[in-house]
Amino acid sequence: MGTDWLERLQAGESELSRTERDLVSYINNHPEFAVSLTQLKLAEAAGVSKPVVISCFRKLGFDDYRSFQNSVEQFFSTQIDALRASERMQDRVHSVEELIHEAAAVDIRSLQRLERSISAQTLNDLASRCFSARTLYFFGEGTGYYPAHYLAQRLRRYGRQALMVTQDPSHRPDLLHPMGSDDALFLFHYSDNDAWLWPLLDLARKRSVWTLLVSATIHPDYVAGASCFLHVPRGEFQFKNSIAVPMHFANLILLACELIYRNEVKEQLTALESTRGAWNRASGKNIRKQGGKDA
Repeated sequence: MGTDWLERLQAGESELSRTERDLVSYINNHPEFAVSLTQLKLAEAAGVSKPVVISCFRKLGFDDYRSFQNSVEQFFSTQIDALRASERMQDRVHSVEELIHEAAAVDIRSLQRLERSISAQTLNDLASRCFSARTLYFFGEGTGYYPAHYLAQRLRRYGRQALMVTQDPSHRPDLLHPMGSDDALFLFHYSDNDAWLWPLLDLARKRSVWTLLVSATIHPDYVAGASCFLHVPRGEFQFKNSIAVPMHFANLILLACELIYRNEVKEQLTALESTRGAWNRASGKNIRKQGGKDA
């Protein structure tokens, strides 16, 4: 059996007792404690007994407690507060030279995990969705704003109708009102609060809209709520997280579009450069005219 936390839950959750399910719920909501606490301390924090902890991780297919902790850590790698992450980083790094090396090493390991988890078929399907959907809607809460905005901005260069959903919740219904079954919704969840997520997923489900949810947090409700769920963590528990990996994932989607739809992309980029050239020439003329008037 693999180390996929969600796969283990899906395969073994029906075998868990009520108290074991309570423990799993606690772990999903407080993964940083599951990673850092001993079996006894985790049991006390979750309000169960130590034998429940042992029975739970064994039923989920883990050989020992450490392998269970490693699996949780991999899937919930951003769910730790910034202060504790900073303190752990300072405990490990004592010079700027070490900082450069450690920061690069963390991102390299994160990118390697991304390489193992994102299949060529998945990337091909996402690129196909980008070119088949009538309108692409993008939203990201917190640091998820950056990969969402990057994709929305760049896909317009390929001639795609890409809209960034406003951060103001009162105006989201206006922007999302035209959304229909021919469209696609891309969501990036990198926030401690997921209250924003459910209205978007509910509306997409009612409108039969295909949805992609990209998150650093694994939870069964996220998987069930989206057409496609992808786990893209930001970094590691032992080091302050960066947005490098989600941005790399967003760029992978764009590169896949350029590779698979190279002719369409080339045509659009060529037309864009022509538009930019004409725009710059017109802007230059207006500046010179304005300068003459001022003189």
